[in-house]
Amino acid sequence: MASMLQIMNAALLAQGQHEILSEGEGSDEYRVLVRSWPRVVEAELEDGNYHFTRETTVVLARQAGAYGFTYGYSVPAGALHVRDVYPVGQPVDQRRPIDWLQDGRNVYAEESNGVSMEITYAPGPDEWSATFTQGIQKRLEAIILRSLKEEYGAADRADQTAEMFLQRARTSSSKSRTAKPMFRSPGRLMSARRGRGG
Repeated sequence: MASMLQIMNAALLAQGQHEILSEGEGSDEYRVLVRSWPRVVEAELEDGNYHFTRETTVVLARQAGAYGFTYGYSVPAGALHVRDVYPVGQPVDQRRPIDWLQDGRNVYAEESNGVSMEITYAPGPDEWSATFTQGIQKRLEAIILRSLKEEYGAADRADQTAEMFLQRARTSSSKSRTAKPMFRSPGRLMSARRGRGG
């Protein structure tokens, strides 16, 4: 189980720098890496390309709607992004699309019984895959090379290596997701192929 400090220290040691001894210390290394951490990690996680960043949560407590929608629902704390919204209680393979709109920390829809929100969030390092962790470490190494050592060519190479690890983690994560039906409902082309007109 890795922690933020362990990943930072792995990056520092790989670049011949001193370890960070405790969170909150005043070293240049700590200040540079702790400022960069949210940008590096959340930017990579917010698109939901990793199975460990996705979660579906049910929200039943409603409030007054806005923008022409009757009901509003609060986005769960810690959510980076709302990917989709569905009616409550429908099996994944039978979900029907609904109209919804997000405005700040609320989602608006015409569902009076609550909604299921598919969100992305930023889990702690102890939930990351090993390949994702290696990618983040390499991103931090690139920051160390640029900010502390001023070795820009080496920093670019570290970024390329980081992207290779992160792409591998994305691919592995997409293969491990639960299989979903290819077509939720037949489109015009599929209906035409089956002889139902277009």
